[in-house]
Amino acid sequence: MRSRVAFFAYAERRVVKTIFKAAGHNSGVLLWFLILAGLAPPCRAQAKLTLQQAITNALESSPALRAEGERVSVAQGLEKQSRAIANPTFQFENQNLRPGQTYSRDVDTYAYFSQPLDILGKRKQRIAVASQEVASSQAEYELARRQIVVSVMRAYWEARGAQELREVLKATVENFQRIVDYNSAQFNVGAIPEQDLLRIRLESQRLQIDANLSAIEATRTRVELQRRMGQTGFPDLVLSEPLDSNGSAIPPLDIQRVLEQRLEVRLAKAALEEAQAKAKLEDVAARPDLSILYGYKRTQLVDTNAGTNTALAGIQVTLPITDRNQGNRAAAAAEVQRQEQLLILAETEVRADYSGALQEYDLRRREVIDTLQPLRQQSVTISGLAQQAYQLGGTDLLRLLDAQRASLDAELAWVKGMVQYQQSVVSLQAAEGVSP
Repeated sequence: MRSRVAFFAYAERRVVKTIFKAAGHNSGVLLWFLILAGLAPPCRAQAKLTLQQAITNALESSPALRAEGERVSVAQGLEKQSRAIANPTFQFENQNLRPGQTYSRDVDTYAYFSQPLDILGKRKQRIAVASQEVASSQAEYELARRQIVVSVMRAYWEARGAQELREVLKATVENFQRIVDYNSAQFNVGAIPEQDLLRIRLESQRLQIDANLSAIEATRTRVELQRRMGQTGFPDLVLSEPLDSNGSAIPPLDIQRVLEQRLEVRLAKAALEEAQAKAKLEDVAARPDLSILYGYKRTQLVDTNAGTNTALAGIQVTLPITDRNQGNRAAAAAEVQRQEQLLILAETEVRADYSGALQEYDLRRREVIDTLQPLRQQSVTISGLAQQAYQLGGTDLLRLLDAQRASLDAELAWVKGMVQYQQSVVSLQAAEGVSP
């Protein structure tokens, strides 16, 4: 090690001396070289992306979420409109218009206003329906937001696992190349037969093919993650979230708390309340409409040049005789029953979803702790011992290859198991209705 350091130091001194010697003959060339070196763009490392950063970017750039937000604005605008009071109407008319008459003397004039009144609860119920529509749209927005978060989390862990598999196979290929070089040297001195060297090279090529396939899969899953994040560009990046995170156990929750937290149940309840409000509105709509009239009337007296000015006042009422809104009331009542059944269905699905997610999480966690982690540690030890024994001549080539395959299989199994464990954590959090 010291000899290598001394050699590189000596080589560095020779290079420095050569540069300064060249500078003495042609300082202009050296100056231009330093300027161009300073203008050269620096090498940039790949950007790192954590799970929380991926979620934040997805929520900020998702067009689907922005569209759901506009639906809330639409519902709020309709609620504002439902609070408006009906405008009055103005009516002006002339009567007794005949040819040859003097307008100011012979014609009767009417001018009056008509103001609809809401004293039977229609406006109040319209406001209640609009308020429930706002609540439903907000619940739909929160559900869409939660679905985006869960989708990004699943895609992140899938891409993170593919990235880890790529790095494991890449490191395995590089480490196995040392075995290939060692056996090539042994073959050159006649220590091993050519058959063993060919077997080693064949195994190296197989590993290289697996590494190439894993690189393709890592790229595909990374692009899929970026697509779900709503990105328009797909640059290369490094997913930095540790695979062995979320190590703390998640305790089970009471099912009633789960039902309260799940957005699907909240949305179903909001839809039921909206249907009930619409049913009440249809009942109220069957009541008569009432309007008041007030205004002015000028009537020309017969056979005189004078007229009388009088005030007008009256009421106008619709008579619900034939149309009592029967069809709309029946449809609204049926919609209430439909939403009640959908609420029961949503609660049933939430119960089943949580039960399955909890069982999967417990199984994945026990698998990681009891099987995958010990298997990984033991395989590393066995692989190291087999390689040392082979170099000392204590075992044959087939046992070495078997040990290397077992070590690689254990490492790949650990990576896949951790990805499945992280996916089970995401599923359990989604089933509980917990926000990340």
